[in-house]
Amino acid sequence: MEQNIKESLEYLSNLCLENAGNKINYTDEDLADTVMILQEVLSSKMYDFHKDKLSKEQMLQLAEESGKSIRQTILLFTGVDLHDVYKK
Repeated sequence: MEQNIKESLEYLSNLCLENAGNKINYTDEDLADTVMILQEVLSSKMYDFHKDKLSKEQMLQLAEESGKSIRQTILLFTGVDLHDVYKK
């Protein structure tokens, strides 16, 4: 399964590169889907980086803070509140 995920990410990345410069009308749900992927990869990398330095509670706090930061950044730059999207 891990290999399938990595292959899918590479495929999607290549599609984005191929369509660079073309305006695509993404929905708020599309944005939420990509953020979910980002958060999954980011969480894994954060764990690898901090696993020997932080306690489980500290790791959970770090994950929560990163999620809040991503949400606020997206809200600031797009006006989309991901909490509203996920509620649908």
